[in-house]
Amino acid sequence: MKKSESASRYDVLILGAGMAGLVAAIEVAEAGGRATVLDKLPPMIGKGIRAIIPGGVANDTARAGGGGLGRFEPEGPLEELLERHRVRGWGRVDLDLMRTYLERLAGDCRWLRDDLKIPFLDRRPIFSSTLVKGRGPGLIRYLYQAVEARGVAIQFETRAVKLLMDENGRVSGARIRNADGVADICAGTVIMATGGYQGNHEMLLKYVGPDITYGTVLTGCATNTGDGHIMAMEMGAQMANLSTCHIRTTDKFHGEGPSRHMRLIYPLGIYLNMECQRFIDEGVSDSDTIANSIACQPGNRAALIFDDKARTRHAEVYQAYPRRAEVIQVAESLQELAVKIDMPPARLKKAVDEFNASVMDGKALGLSIPKKQNALRIDTPPFHAFYPVIPGLNHPLGGLKINNTARVLDRDGSPIPGLYASGSIVNWAFGKPYSVGGVRTYMGSYHAGDSSGLATALVFGRIAGKEAAKEALARRG
Repeated sequence: MKKSESASRYDVLILGAGMAGLVAAIEVAEAGGRATVLDKLPPMIGKGIRAIIPGGVANDTARAGGGGLGRFEPEGPLEELLERHRVRGWGRVDLDLMRTYLERLAGDCRWLRDDLKIPFLDRRPIFSSTLVKGRGPGLIRYLYQAVEARGVAIQFETRAVKLLMDENGRVSGARIRNADGVADICAGTVIMATGGYQGNHEMLLKYVGPDITYGTVLTGCATNTGDGHIMAMEMGAQMANLSTCHIRTTDKFHGEGPSRHMRLIYPLGIYLNMECQRFIDEGVSDSDTIANSIACQPGNRAALIFDDKARTRHAEVYQAYPRRAEVIQVAESLQELAVKIDMPPARLKKAVDEFNASVMDGKALGLSIPKKQNALRIDTPPFHAFYPVIPGLNHPLGGLKINNTARVLDRDGSPIPGLYASGSIVNWAFGKPYSVGGVRTYMGSYHAGDSSGLATALVFGRIAGKEAAKEALARRG
């Protein structure tokens, strides 16, 4: 093993070159600290990476849809958003962490736009938010440029394999491996931004369980293999809510899915599982809730049923769906539609008739799973079925337990000296399945208000960079 050299001494060592790690590096540089970023992957430039579509070598930022960062003003009153997160998170959401996030989010999004000059495009009504120009591939390029402009080196194809700890119990760097061999890099503080563990089959089975491991398709990055989780646990880090995952609806091509690309249409329809049962309140449910619910259904797939009234209300959204004719079946009768999607015709018609009979004034309350808003009778042909709607695993939502200054906590709840974390390695939300009327469904807090993976990485990445730099510079004197 190569010995640590003085040239390998940094104020802050950052592991991971996605959104969380790169904005942390910017903050360290702005504070006057000396930082370096390590990433086990090659640069995300010129790799043919496409937003949302899985496959190949990429990180979550480069493959992101580019949404969630155009929140330049708060979604609503802070206390209302906190209460929504508390209720939908079964009382297990860290409200202190959530409050910090909600208080900072709009300002941090404006920082991206106004200080880093990252361009945004308004792509509504098709998408639910303003998107970064170029989406994920564009975002990663802009962040690389901002980091390099501040003199921070990114060491690609360099994997951290172990955190170092000094004789005082302080995290003091990492052992790394690359084409040149193995070396130790020393640092005043270390920031973990290594992503989730969705690419680690063993960890998924252990922490998430077989239903999600085998019942979803992997839409997140397979290169996220829990390296940071494993290293941090060796340091005594506390983990929280590891069974909770961010799952999104997708189609058979693993594309956008109805909850993202048909966000104005799906609330007007009904979701049926393969036994022709509704399992969710479609009128108020978000992508994460619907997809986690589908993962609980027989066969781990569902059909979104709607009629031509819903289509004509939002014809632009319908027409814009990629490869629409291959994922949306159309028929003049419900029985014919059922045949096209391999469902029993009589049972599908019965489910739709029961739903229609309950609709009154935009609600359908007389059902075992009521629809509290956006209830529209499905009675105008032709009828449409988005099928199959498949749950796609983006990344786990559980992870390292941090406080609101991004310090990693040990199993007793005390900060581990010198160790910080941000991004999808960090515990963020909670949800769990439950039963209603004999049907499995799900409730979770991930989309309870103003929440997204990129946005949480932005907020706590900036916090981690500032706090880690402050601690390292104070120790340097």
